[in-house]
Amino acid sequence: MTLTLIVQMAITAVTLGLIYALIAIGLTLIFGVMRIIQYAHGEIYMLGAYFLYYWFDKWHLPYWIGFVMSAVVIFFFGAGLQLLLFRPLHGKEMLYSLAVSLALIFIISSAGIIAFGAVVRGISSFVTGQVKLFGAELTYERMVIAGISLVLILALWFLLQRTKIGIAMRAVAEDPETSALQGINNRQIHWVAMGLGSSLAAAAGCLMGTLMFIVPTMGFMATVKAFMIVIMGGLGSVVGALVGGFILGGIDSFLTTLASSEVAYIMGFLFIFVLLVFKPSGLFGQEWE
Repeated sequence: MTLTLIVQMAITAVTLGLIYALIAIGLTLIFGVMRIIQYAHGEIYMLGAYFLYYWFDKWHLPYWIGFVMSAVVIFFFGAGLQLLLFRPLHGKEMLYSLAVSLALIFIISSAGIIAFGAVVRGISSFVTGQVKLFGAELTYERMVIAGISLVLILALWFLLQRTKIGIAMRAVAEDPETSALQGINNRQIHWVAMGLGSSLAAAAGCLMGTLMFIVPTMGFMATVKAFMIVIMGGLGSVVGALVGGFILGGIDSFLTTLASSEVAYIMGFLFIFVLLVFKPSGLFGQEWE
């Protein structure tokens, strides 16, 4: 194994890790604030990728405009799901929201096959050129995609730590009853959290679709990856989702290159099994009742 190969795998690991973290942070934000498990998160990721594909490749809008439009449209789509489907289930057993999210998987993916066709597509490159790093190829596109992912993660951190709406979201996640007594509108926070988490998934879909390919069934694996990361990092932990994203990105990049994607999947799950034996709440999580 040469230095060039190691660097190439590390570059891929960082890029994948940041994109994985984006979708996992969206998922953990939804769970942390609303206490629901959104199994259709991967289908939201798929929709974001397809929206960008049509706006950028088909209708020839600038990449940045298509990217922002995808995130904004999915924000309102996610908020609509909360208001129409999940809000009536608030306060009930998690099994009800689980049934709704499972139904959404089949509804959205089936609608995607009907609307987009079961054809593998790809989002065109929006930046060309590359540089050499210890002999490994580092494309400008990957650099920009990693940069966008990092900026979005930092922006979310700033939102949660330094803004009124972010502090309110953390208060609701910590203790919804006390936050309501303090005058926080929990229902409003819920739809904002669902919209924001969904838009992060859409952004991740746009970025991953630019690097790889898109297909209406791509949401399943995205959901699996997101839950693996959330379990690694701990339910409700944004920092844990970021760390878990890098761990899974490293496992996928190195083991897929050195062995196969199947080996990477197996080792990813084995890592989770071992972790949960010694730390059932994940790396940065807490016990949930």
